[in-house]
Amino acid sequence: MADWYIKNHRQEAERLKEETGMSTLASILLANRGIRTFEEAKTYFSPDLSGLHNPYLFQQMESAVSLIMDTLSSGLSIRIVGDYDQDGVAATTILVKGLRSLAEEMGLDPYQAVSYAIPDRVVDGYGINRRLVEEAKKEDVALIITCDNGIAAFDALDYAQEVGIPVIITDHHEIQEDEEGGEKVPACVAYLNPHSKNSGYPFPDLCGAGVAFKLIQAIYQELGEDFARIRPLLAYACLGTICDVVPLQGENRVLASMGLQVINEKPDPGIAALLRYNHWEREVDTYVVGFIIGPSINSSGRLMTARLGVELFLEDDPETIEAYAAELVALNNERKEMTRTGVEKATDLVRSQSDLDQVLVLYLPEVHESLCGLIAGRIKDLFYRPCLVFTDAEETGEGENLVKGSGRSIESYNIFEALQLHREDYVAFGGHAMACGMTLRKKDLNRMKVMWNRDAKLSTEDLTPRIGLDASLPLSMVKAPLMRIIDHMAPFGMKNPKPVFGAKNLSIRQFRLVGKNKTVLQIRFEDQGSFVNGVLFQADEKLKSLEKEGPEGVIEDLLSGKDLPVTFDICYQPGWNEFRGTKSLQIKLVDIRFSRGFSRS
Repeated sequence: MADWYIKNHRQEAERLKEETGMSTLASILLANRGIRTFEEAKTYFSPDLSGLHNPYLFQQMESAVSLIMDTLSSGLSIRIVGDYDQDGVAATTILVKGLRSLAEEMGLDPYQAVSYAIPDRVVDGYGINRRLVEEAKKEDVALIITCDNGIAAFDALDYAQEVGIPVIITDHHEIQEDEEGGEKVPACVAYLNPHSKNSGYPFPDLCGAGVAFKLIQAIYQELGEDFARIRPLLAYACLGTICDVVPLQGENRVLASMGLQVINEKPDPGIAALLRYNHWEREVDTYVVGFIIGPSINSSGRLMTARLGVELFLEDDPETIEAYAAELVALNNERKEMTRTGVEKATDLVRSQSDLDQVLVLYLPEVHESLCGLIAGRIKDLFYRPCLVFTDAEETGEGENLVKGSGRSIESYNIFEALQLHREDYVAFGGHAMACGMTLRKKDLNRMKVMWNRDAKLSTEDLTPRIGLDASLPLSMVKAPLMRIIDHMAPFGMKNPKPVFGAKNLSIRQFRLVGKNKTVLQIRFEDQGSFVNGVLFQADEKLKSLEKEGPEGVIEDLLSGKDLPVTFDICYQPGWNEFRGTKSLQIKLVDIRFSRGFSRS
């Protein structure tokens, strides 16, 4: 059972209310998201161009722009090397579109001047490698620009230097340090990484697409072009920013907000086609980007080639765009079914354990390696434990069978720090606090499982999920004035979550399961004469938990339609439900339990 608590930023909220004149509730919501002053509140509610930093604050931006312009002016070719996830696809698209447009203005053949390559997830693994450098050399590429990768590609960039191809790195991943704390950077002419202590850039949380956009912004700014010239590229910066789950604060909030404006005003033909094939005819928000557009693009990198996603955005022919979009959606549907099957098998494995391990380590040989992270994330959410899912790797290491896996973690367990203690036992390893990827010798898997669990030492409190509430709010308050505040707080994402409220002692007027697989719970609540419809997705696990907590048979009786004198406490998010052209208020349930009080933290 999750621990609920109310966020305690009352003093900051009171000061903000006094300074801005906002309502108490609006002040609480902003204070809970780190907004402390009138100016911060103004910027938060009205993200615009003024929120974009000067790209030349990157100390090495001038060197990067100069080399790109010299290369194009000399009639030489540039190769963009991206990555196979949505952020990498978006970053690649930004650089290719931005530089091809420039090349065409200079009288060059844009397709010969600017090309791109995406590593294959299975064959190449992550990022630029020797094969891609060798390929560029054979094709007389004069300059390589990486995006969303490169900052750890020491071997590949040493080789590029050896064969005489200069490299510009645009990346946002953490930079390795030497024993003295200095940064270890591969051989390159320039590197743009907001995480660098030497970058000079004031905002460290850009994603790969965000960094790519800053490079194009710098080039066109140098040429004296109006920002409107590159405004369409904000759509792709928005996709990368939302799908890579970077904090939606500061400059990222501007990129996401303005990018959504571009998409909703005049969507890229590829985005429009994806929306059509996904049967989405309403406004595009962060949910649509994160759970409809993004997964459709990611599916190609998981199951086929991420070039399909890039080509969707670069293609001009309407029929070809339609064909690409149809294939991407079909691939995503296939991916969803494969993931669902994998999650079911993983769930059965976990439930077969008499006592759950603190770190869940699952071996699913029939699962595609690109789905291990998705399955691990779902199992982590279901059982609130760090989870690693492994499958057989296609390659072998010196005659030894290998397994590849991905891990997802909980707040109290830094999976990267915990697992790197045994790094010498792995064939490959990388990641961050909440996620990791690794390759192991198959014979070592059980031994490592024992060691990881021996080291974990997680307490009951560590393994209890915590839900932070913005405020306790009766359902009678879920009306248009509240929704106006919430609507103006969008776009929502990491570090700017959609508001979550709590309500107690709610009577039930309807309690039923709906949907194809009967996993969606619909409840009609009554609160002091107010009636509000609520929905809980993936409700099967929660219902099993409620059956254990409550009186025997009460959940079954509620589902059968019986009117029982039981009440519930809920955590919820107010929102809109649109059905057949009608828009109505609805709450999305974050958690539900038989009535009890709140704790305060």
